[in-house]
Amino acid sequence: MRAMPDWSPYTTACGREVILRAVRDAQAYGAVIPVVAPVDSLRRIADGGSNIVDRSAFRIVQTPQVFHTEILRKAYRQPFRDSFTDDASVVEADGGRIYLCEGSYMNIKITTPVDIVTAEALLKVR
Repeated sequence: MRAMPDWSPYTTACGREVILRAVRDAQAYGAVIPVVAPVDSLRRIADGGSNIVDRSAFRIVQTPQVFHTEILRKAYRQPFRDSFTDDASVVEADGGRIYLCEGSYMNIKITTPVDIVTAEALLKVR
């Protein structure tokens, strides 16, 4: 394994652990995504109503998603599908298997304005 580059000041120790775990597991499995169990209740919308679902059957996907280069390149040669949501979905659609490694609830994705507030709060406590 090559030495990792200097860490960003925004990369927490917990984030480093997730990155290193994903890279290590990718060496063994080829395609890895970190995940955490959902803590919120989930409902499936159906037939004009909704039903509770067993959240133990689900995982929340995080980054980084790590792949052997040849696996990812091969997967991206296939035609685009609307079902592609991330690199893992592309690899899976190409017949690849995705290994799930332990993520962290501190490993948040910045997508909405409230995510920025959350990230700032997490940085203050690190």
